[in-house]
Amino acid sequence: MEISKTERIWNIVSMFVFVLLLIALGILLRDRGTVVKDVSIFELLLISIATYRMTRLMVYDRIFKLVRDIFRSFEGTGPGDSLKAIITCPWCAGVWLSLFNVAIFLLVPFGKLFIYVMAIAGVGTFFQLLVNMLGLVAEEKQIDVTEKRDKTGFTKP
Repeated sequence: MEISKTERIWNIVSMFVFVLLLIALGILLRDRGTVVKDVSIFELLLISIATYRMTRLMVYDRIFKLVRDIFRSFEGTGPGDSLKAIITCPWCAGVWLSLFNVAIFLLVPFGKLFIYVMAIAGVGTFFQLLVNMLGLVAEEKQIDVTEKRDKTGFTKP
C-alpha cells in the first residue's frame, strides 16, 4: 500500500507534534523540579506494563471499537490518516501512550494510581493471553494424539 503525499505530510506533522509535546513535558517537569532519572526501575516497569495494556485497549479491545471506527471514517482526509494510524497501529499507539503515561505518572496527583491500575490490568491481560496460548497448544497435542490412534484405540508408533 503506497502512502500518498498528503498522508506523508500529515505523518511529518504528527511527528513534530509529538516532539513538541515531548519538549513541553520536559520543560514542565524541569519547572516543577521533577527529574526523570529519579524514576525507579520498578516504576519504569509499571509504566511500561500500563502502556502495554493501554495500547491493547486502544488498538484491539471492544471498548474502543467506536473510537477506532470514528477515526477510520476520517481516512483519506489528511490529518485523519495520521490519527487513524495512531489509534489503529500498536507501534504508533504505544509511542503516543508512553508519552501520555509518563506525563500522567509524573504530573497528575493520582497519576500513579492510574498507572498501577493499568499495570495490574496489563499483567492480567498477559496471563489471560498466556493461558489461551497454553490451551491452544494442549488442544493441538490432543488432536495429534487422537489422529494417531488406530481403530483398536492404540497409539501408532
